[in-house]
Amino acid sequence: MTTVTVTSQIEAPVEKTFAMFTDLDHATEHVDAIKEIEMLTPGGFSLGTRWRETRDVLGRLDSAEMEVTAFEKNRTYTITHHKAGTRVDTVFTFEPSASGTKVSIEFGLDSQGLPPGLLTPVSWAIAGKVREVLGHDLEDLKKSVEKA
Repeated sequence: MTTVTVTSQIEAPVEKTFAMFTDLDHATEHVDAIKEIEMLTPGGFSLGTRWRETRDVLGRLDSAEMEVTAFEKNRTYTITHHKAGTRVDTVFTFEPSASGTKVSIEFGLDSQGLPPGLLTPVSWAIAGKVREVLGHDLEDLKKSVEKA
């Protein structure tokens, strides 16, 4: 399994930060790379919520069906999707801090039964790009939360 983690300090309370990060209706306004969100389940963001997300990935549009597979309001949630036989879990964690909220995003790539080591060279090659993409998303969200 390949894991990449990015963190940021956001100058806003946990409740406000969590609400912005989970606001799928306005995701295209808060994250430049997200181009479209199509809701697949009714209701707000919670355990089991599913949507199709289309984003700009390295200059081309890519869509994936996402699902919230873990959820604890104002503390953490996990978004899971599958791509080309690989399970991707992205865990968002929110911790109160003296100046607002510490946000961590951990991206985990699991080859689900492929022979050990098969994806290792690919995983290492994409880890840097994943860190860059997550960093941009986190920076976009930080700006949106602190501006609101």
